[in-house]
Amino acid sequence: MALALLEDWCRIMSVDDQKSLMVMGIPVEYDEPEIQEVLQETFKSLGRYRLLGKIFRKQENANAVLLELVEGTDVSAIPSEVQGKGSIWKVVFKTPNQDTGFLERLNLFLEKEGQTVSSMFRALGHEGVSPATGPCVSPELLAHLLGQAIAHVPQPLLPMRYRKLRVFSGSAVPAPEEEPFETWLEQATEIVKEWPVAEAEKKRWLMDSLRGPALDLMHIVQADNPSISMEECLEAFKQVFGSLESRRTAQVKYLKTYQEEGEKVSAYVLRLETLLRRAVEKRAIPRNIADQVRVEQVMAGASLSEILWCRLRELKDQGSPPSFLELMKVIREEEEEEASFENETIEEQDEGDGYGHWDNEADD
Repeated sequence: MALALLEDWCRIMSVDDQKSLMVMGIPVEYDEPEIQEVLQETFKSLGRYRLLGKIFRKQENANAVLLELVEGTDVSAIPSEVQGKGSIWKVVFKTPNQDTGFLERLNLFLEKEGQTVSSMFRALGHEGVSPATGPCVSPELLAHLLGQAIAHVPQPLLPMRYRKLRVFSGSAVPAPEEEPFETWLEQATEIVKEWPVAEAEKKRWLMDSLRGPALDLMHIVQADNPSISMEECLEAFKQVFGSLESRRTAQVKYLKTYQEEGEKVSAYVLRLETLLRRAVEKRAIPRNIADQVRVEQVMAGASLSEILWCRLRELKDQGSPPSFLELMKVIREEEEEEASFENETIEEQDEGDGYGHWDNEADD
């Protein structure tokens, strides 16, 4: 994160990030002369430098400054910290071999996957690196080509490929960064359905988010069935970490849910839908009659206008009950009609009050 900030800042200032460094964690009460005094004492062995700018970092409640080294400097001579008055300031700089180190890790990863740099570029739709030229390409050029290739990958694929799932451990005392199980499961289910990659890749991605008992469970189900699908893995997580609510409880909770005072019918139906889907998952309500059960519960549990009740009764009696979205469309249309009628009535009343006012003045 800090290195990325350094690179972006250098790009904005049009300076070489290999000849610049950033100092972070400077208390906000320090003015520029005080900052210069501390830096000059620490960096006197680095030769001449220029202070290019200062920014405030809200997440640290501290300032950061960008320095450009005017003279050639051995990076081994750059200290990693600056001793301020009462606090330590962090020094961030880019070493010449960082791009090379990244590419070495990239090559190691590709080797484990049975792939090559050339096949990676082909998968990204970039034929600029061939098997013959790949090994001869310098690290700097390869990094540049890789950046270009990724930039031209179709955008809908990138968010799915690099979307990171939040951590889930299943521990009795979850860590602050953890998601509740139901939220984690919803995200995992959604992404798994949309992500067009092999099952093995999906499993690796899922395991990256697991810790503690949850990771143990994943190892167990894979040991029992090495070819287990992602859907089956998530089903195992539901059985172990999901709500212990019984079928009967889910059914009763759904049937006993009514529209609250002041709640719109559309808001009630949306709230009801969550309970219906949970009941269907528990097999408390058969999936093939969910549409019928939905419209019946709305007619029984909501305070409907006569017009809306008749419309829903007509849809129900047609033999093919409306889906959730079709039902919401009908309800929203009726709510819009009612709101429009109420506004027209208010406007007519205001106009009537206005005429009476002028008539009274005329009589006076």
